Amino acid sequence: MVFQYNVHASDEYRHHEVTWEADSNNNMTSAWVRLVRPGDTLRVTPKAQFAGWINHVREAEIEVHGIQKSPDTVPSYLPRLVETGDAAGASSSCYRPLNQSVGEIRLVLLQPGLSEEPLSCTLIHTSLYKCSVSYEALSYCWGDPRNRENIVVRVHNGGQPSELTMSITSNLYSALRTLRTQTGPPRTIWIDAISINQADLDERSSQVRLMTMTFMNASRVIVWLGEGNSVTKSAIQTIRAINDRHFKTKAWELADLHHPLMEAELGVDEFVDDLALFESPWFRRTWVVQEVFNARGIVVHCGEDTLDWPALLRVNKCIRLTDLKMNSSYKAQLPPIYQDIFDSLSSRVWRDSFTGSSTELGILEILIKGLDLDAEDPRDKIFAMLQFDQETADLGSLPAEIVPDYRKAAPEVFGNFTRWWIMHHRSLRILSAIQALDGRSWLSTTFPGKRWVAPGFPSWSWSYRGHSNWALGLLGLDHKRNYRACGDTQLDMNLLTTSRYSPLLPLLGIRIDLISSIGPYPYFKPWEHSEAIHRTYVGIFDPLNLTGKWVYQLGSKNHETYTTNDSPDLWESHFAVHDEYAAETGAVGCHNHCLFRTQEKGLTGLCPAGARVGDLVVILYGGSVPYVVREQKHDTGTEGEETRERETRYEFVGECFLEEYMGGRGIDEQKRQGLPNEVFTLV
Repeated sequence: MVFQYNVHASDEYRHHEVTWEADSNNNMTSAWVRLVRPGDTLRVTPKAQFAGWINHVREAEIEVHGIQKSPDTVPSYLPRLVETGDAAGASSSCYRPLNQSVGEIRLVLLQPGLSEEPLSCTLIHTSLYKCSVSYEALSYCWGDPRNRENIVVRVHNGGQPSELTMSITSNLYSALRTLRTQTGPPRTIWIDAISINQADLDERSSQVRLMTMTFMNASRVIVWLGEGNSVTKSAIQTIRAINDRHFKTKAWELADLHHPLMEAELGVDEFVDDLALFESPWFRRTWVVQEVFNARGIVVHCGEDTLDWPALLRVNKCIRLTDLKMNSSYKAQLPPIYQDIFDSLSSRVWRDSFTGSSTELGILEILIKGLDLDAEDPRDKIFAMLQFDQETADLGSLPAEIVPDYRKAAPEVFGNFTRWWIMHHRSLRILSAIQALDGRSWLSTTFPGKRWVAPGFPSWSWSYRGHSNWALGLLGLDHKRNYRACGDTQLDMNLLTTSRYSPLLPLLGIRIDLISSIGPYPYFKPWEHSEAIHRTYVGIFDPLNLTGKWVYQLGSKNHETYTTNDSPDLWESHFAVHDEYAAETGAVGCHNHCLFRTQEKGLTGLCPAGARVGDLVVILYGGSVPYVVREQKHDTGTEGEETRERETRYEFVGECFLEEYMGGRGIDEQKRQGLPNEVFTLV
């Protein structure tokens, strides 16, 4: 949404302030503000109106003001119960406690009815461990919490039957209205918004632990993408045509085919440009990956139209295999996690329908892939992904600190996971992965001097906002690089062990030197530095955009999309500006300064966008690469004391490249000179 145009043809900086309020007279603005939820990403993106133009923006800032709700207040997006009839206590009448010892769940009996008749359902209970009831499971997005409809819910909790009215989102209401039969027996469905008492944090946590089994036991999973329209109908027809050709050949590679997407009768240009189906928010909802992964069978509903799930996966892979150069081709692709997860032979639907290559991703790699997904609750970015790695799939055997628990705040959930991963793997690889997060990446994506860390999160903690593309080329994440900055040293597990959540992460290590200067890297003058540092720069910053690493909204093969539809005149104006800067510095104009030099040893290396002059380069035991940290003084005394001890703590900035120290030289120097270890307490 465009909210401000700068003054054209003027190099004078001006201050613009735009205020959006929930009670604004502008309906579009008001609706947008009311949709904002905790954990959402609000981003200001400066853009030039044309490719040959330059938009000079000194600083941009977002301030969010709101009224804090009572902790006991149920969020507006949760279903609400309104008691009718003689029931006493709507919540207790509808939701009696579930028996966790037998894996008890609630099922919804969706009563038949004509389209104009009100929706009604009955809640029943069953045990997942001894389930004799055949049921389906609904996978959908809750939708706009302000748009709501009522449904009648009948319950039998031992006494007299109760009848209540439940307020549900309009998207769920539309799904149930489409799915219910006109006559015959009721349709039995598991529906999270109705089957789980969303106001009970303990029940939510326990039901999350049963989610895998809930969807595995379902006879099939119903995916609801929304009402649909003429555009989605056309897309579904084309998907069916593409799928039919792949199904006949049983082939994935297109080299021996006639490129089914490229044949005129399928209308590739129009298909990709108009494919709104994959733009459905359902495909970017975190929980749905697990829901469809565990399904025995899947049917996809878009209004009255239906598709088989394997057909969608075939089309997605087909589009990825073709080298489309269209600006809108990214929206015709699923988030990368789908291809990685469903290439696994563990997927039941995938295994029965295809012959695919097995993929073994660790939980850290899965969480990185999950950065491209959305979640109403940030904690779900971990809870929903645990099942996809063997070491975390069995929730019953996990240590208490990482078992799904909605009573814990997001910083504690993510901090506990980070500490557990470090101790479980005896490695600091996850510290490098942090540079795939928003505001922490090697390439600056924010105004210089601004570094975003989720409120309340330690600087060393994994978090929920970022892009999986940004993990490409991270130095300490790739096992193939064989860096050994820490030599044979290992983590001190005693320092890390704690009985409760702590925002502090103490790590043993040694200091190398302070950063004395940071300047542009002379990419166009590679002879000024070693081949190793040049290769590292190219691998991290991707100056030719060959991998599409920093172009999040484009597929990895679509690196020409910026220029295919623009005139040569605009190209020349655009690149002339870069040429002038390159001639002066030898650097790429759109890359932040990353070439640093150290104060005492005169070392040269590469640092991420968040690094500053005065930061400290360190080697941490258990870490394969050097790191940049920022010193902070912390008072340890109590109020009223005359003297206060000043404890040094460190903010974690990120990994860095220091050629001379990537193979263990720092540890060798320490041993040779008899230097002591140092504890770096990260905050």
